[in-house]
Amino acid sequence: MVAVKTYMLVDVRLEGSLVARAGARRARVTVPEDATIEDVVAALADEYGPQVRPAILEADRLRSDTIAVRESHDARERLSSNSDVRGGDTVRFQMRA
Repeated sequence: MVAVKTYMLVDVRLEGSLVARAGARRARVTVPEDATIEDVVAALADEYGPQVRPAILEADRLRSDTIAVRESHDARERLSSNSDVRGGDTVRFQMRA
């Protein structure tokens, strides 16, 4: 039996200089159901250009000046580059204050 890969939508919000680098304040990306923040960034780069990845990640980690936050219906949770995302999540990337 062949495994069928399923996908989900994740909403993304960008703040600060990340808006200028990505060319968008909001986006919706399609990623595999087992996706991580790194996969979300890769999907953003596919849609908005290669400049997005180095604006958010250094190698396979979030840049030291960047924060990723999951915003769900009832909570906010800080994430790392290898954190899992869930369908329907909103992930906000922002610069550290």
